[in-house]
Amino acid sequence: MNQEEIKQHTAIAVLGAGNIGSAMARGLASTQGGVRLYNRSAGRLEAFGETPGVELRTTDLKKAIDGASIIVLCVEGEAVEPVIKQMGKELGHGRRIAVSCAAAHKLDQLETWLKPYAPKAKIARVLPNIAAATGHSANLICSRGLNADEERALCRLFEGTGRSFIVAENLFGAAMAISSCGIANVLRYVRAATEAGVELGLSSELAKELATASLEGTASIINHTNAHPEALIDSVTTPGGLTIRGINAMEACGFSAAVTAGIKAATKK
Repeated sequence: MNQEEIKQHTAIAVLGAGNIGSAMARGLASTQGGVRLYNRSAGRLEAFGETPGVELRTTDLKKAIDGASIIVLCVEGEAVEPVIKQMGKELGHGRRIAVSCAAAHKLDQLETWLKPYAPKAKIARVLPNIAAATGHSANLICSRGLNADEERALCRLFEGTGRSFIVAENLFGAAMAISSCGIANVLRYVRAATEAGVELGLSSELAKELATASLEGTASIINHTNAHPEALIDSVTTPGGLTIRGINAMEACGFSAAVTAGIKAATKK
């Protein structure tokens, strides 16, 4: 399957209608269309509702994958192997790209499970984070059997869920600690900033909105200028000013060291 084939309108089967599966289905539908969404129970499919670009919602696995060129597994880690076995020989019909969003399983394991049914299948891991639900995920992508052009096309395919980054599989742990676990770190900052604002007399809602607005602004500045964070800090601090006093106080309490330690700890098994 070449780059143009991935880019063209083609059927995509998303297996699993949980939080990640639903986000993936909506994101793919917004940029690609031709999405079939499968779930073993009808309840989540009903909760998903009608969505433009999602042409089929079904509890019939065979119907979901029939003719699909890309199959995206968004089931829980322990369910990946059973679902692959359930698809069985259907996987071998035509050239396919099998994409797993399960964090626990590496390409070697996925290849072992797929090989009896689809020995020529191309395999990719796409690990989103919870911000996929709002179209702002940081997706990590690695693959086996895809060339560089196909990997880039796969990144573009997932644009509706957020930004995608091609990362060597041996660095997935480090990348996940920043892109996925890192969301909890940022949320903890928002919580702490909110609590500080309340102590200073602001309402909890206003303090939270100010904290999140500052995060949005910071991200936009970095993405727009590509400047080093320290250079941006220097641009907003003045001699004897309040900003530098605040930064120095946080550093005295171990702010940077705590962030670094948390990210490193999140990569340990």
